Amino acid sequence: NIAVIGDIGKAKSSLIKTAMCLRQLALPNRQVVVIDKKRQGNKGGEYSGIADAVGAGSIRFRTGTTGMRINLLDPAIATGVERTDGVAPAGQEALVGAVIEDTMGRPLVETEKAALGLALQVVNDRAARENREPILMELADELLDPSEDSGAAFGEQWAQESRRWGLNPGLALRELCLGDLKGLVDGATSPEVRAALDHPFVHFDVSALPNKGPALRVIMTVINTWLANVLASRSARHMQTLLLVEEGWHVADGSTGKVFRENMKLSRGLGLSTVSAFHHISDLPVDSPARALMKEAGIVFLYGQDRVEDAEETARMYHLPPGSTEIIMSLAKGHCLVKYGNADPILMEHVRSDLEIALTDTDEVIKGAAA
Repeated sequence: NIAVIGDIGKAKSSLIKTAMCLRQLALPNRQVVVIDKKRQGNKGGEYSGIADAVGAGSIRFRTGTTGMRINLLDPAIATGVERTDGVAPAGQEALVGAVIEDTMGRPLVETEKAALGLALQVVNDRAARENREPILMELADELLDPSEDSGAAFGEQWAQESRRWGLNPGLALRELCLGDLKGLVDGATSPEVRAALDHPFVHFDVSALPNKGPALRVIMTVINTWLANVLASRSARHMQTLLLVEEGWHVADGSTGKVFRENMKLSRGLGLSTVSAFHHISDLPVDSPARALMKEAGIVFLYGQDRVEDAEETARMYHLPPGSTEIIMSLAKGHCLVKYGNADPILMEHVRSDLEIALTDTDEVIKGAAA
């Protein structure tokens, strides 16, 4: 896994778009998946130009009814793929439970977990018999109004009481389906989304989603879990994949962030490299989930920092040799320190071709040159 850290305007994004995206696409059996949050004028996400250049369709998510859907209960996302090597990405129950916990603002208690597990089994079995995908509102309804024989699963003594265990999780899911996640995860997966993973470059454009609220974080985590499970099921093909998340802090927090980080730990077995970018380390608490993501990285690209506290914290986090703070603060645009594992950092200059310069230019809006 890779972390790219530095101040705004130091060319972190250019490195990710070239070394971790365009140049990877030239290699056989290599796929790049990007979760694109940074909007570029009226063009959508800033990877839209790259998607157009390589002939890939952009999968654009927006709240409401005009965007594309990714079904949280899609069997292809998190069905708990059986492996013999110990690599098992987050299952459906863990993913849905994380989303509910984020909405409720607290962990699920044991009775709620039991109700969720049973409700998932009921809606999945029903959908399988009817040859269709289960959907999230169906799960909410099952939690709020369980099937007649559901209580029997917990024994005669708890038959009636257990029918109330799903009340709070059911209300949380219903709130999401009718509110923050309306049009995003509350229906069957859009055909465009399902077909997206067949292209070497997969562009998930989430730039239209609001920063506040659960929508962005949930979509990012569902994509990550879906990708991890798809890779787990086809690992025999030895396809190597890079997942690019330039706004790494979006997936760091909450229960969904925990799922994201757990999937990252399976990267070697999945042939998956997660690339995430961060800005100011000193702004993050010591126990921040974002710091945990940074520490998961085996390769780190350290770009210039203008604030002393950021440069010092960067040097401290990655155990850099004396004098590194001053070097970080003096790095020119397009230059960085690269640290592989425990080795001493090396100085790198990032050089782009004319084509790469054209495809990675994101300054046209701020310069007032946008069409």
